[in-house]
Amino acid sequence: MIAAIVLMAIISIILVWINLPGTFVFLLLIFCFEFFLRTTFHYFIGFPENFLMIMLIIFVVAEAIEFLLNAIMVKLYGGKNSSAFLSIIGAIVGATIGNLILPIIGAFLGLIIGAYLVTYYNEKSLGEDSEKAAQIAKSTTWSYVLAKSMKSSIILMLMFYLILN
Repeated sequence: MIAAIVLMAIISIILVWINLPGTFVFLLLIFCFEFFLRTTFHYFIGFPENFLMIMLIIFVVAEAIEFLLNAIMVKLYGGKNSSAFLSIIGAIVGATIGNLILPIIGAFLGLIIGAYLVTYYNEKSLGEDSEKAAQIAKSTTWSYVLAKSMKSSIILMLMFYLILN
């Protein structure tokens, strides 16, 4: 049972870092795993009442923080609203292309490079100098790293909670 929970957490963390909804996938996998154990082996994990609902709320808040953090970092360094939006698109496209080239690691690198390049290009095309555009692009990169680390930490905390209980 522990191995299955750890495997679900690893898969979910990988999904988080390639810009897919790994937190929600983890929650769905936990729900399906508990349902499978209950119906097949009559084994109850014993979640507290409303556990899955509380985790869903935490994961929704984490997703909101990820997008807000990106927008806040771009605005903090003087970027345009379009850069915050386009960095999300750049991250998705970069992660997809990177994953095709080198699975998992390429997706992570593609996410960072894609967000950086799209933000840099957008700021340059809107009239910022190279140094300012690079600073704004770095801010989107750091916001992604911080947000992905936060979501991965939440998954790890939930994994340890499930293993220890």
